Amino acid sequence: MTKLFGLMFLNLSMNHITGQIPESISKLRQLSSLDLSSNNLFGSIPSSMSSLSFLGYLNLSNNNFSGKIPFIGHMSTFTDSAFTRNPNLCGAPLLIKCQDEDLDKRQSAYVEDKIDDGYVDQWFYLSIGLGFAMGILGPYFVLAMKRSWCDAYFDFVDKIVKWLVFRRRVTYARNHAQRR
Repeated sequence: MTKLFGLMFLNLSMNHITGQIPESISKLRQLSSLDLSSNNLFGSIPSSMSSLSFLGYLNLSNNNFSGKIPFIGHMSTFTDSAFTRNPNLCGAPLLIKCQDEDLDKRQSAYVEDKIDDGYVDQWFYLSIGLGFAMGILGPYFVLAMKRSWCDAYFDFVDKIVKWLVFRRRVTYARNHAQRR
């Protein structure tokens, strides 16, 4: 089944199918609707399903799936109705929390606190401010200190502006001459 690369809709609901969803289901890149509800499927939901970006409808309810729902990537767009009545399934979007979920949250909170202690933010904003100041004030100070460079720079800018204006007038004249 996972070799049907152009498959867009798959509805195998209420067929008394037994087994697991293969990890290779992610090869069905064109799949936009997957209904495997009311079967005897078991095991965990493959995390590779999160890469099915065209999947707009998913129904895995009324099976025997177990473990944590891979609620990442595109899988996070589905509601709890896609996973209901799987007695051993846990994690978002279901209200049933997994046993290791609290431990994972505490560890991730500790890592976030360690990384985001404000020190990184201060350096980020300082570098933005210094970059802006150097970008604006640097050329100003150079042109203010060397009068010859200032004259050369503005002469160059004047030549470019005159060339652009002349070019626009020529183009305008050509276009209006052709219409007559």
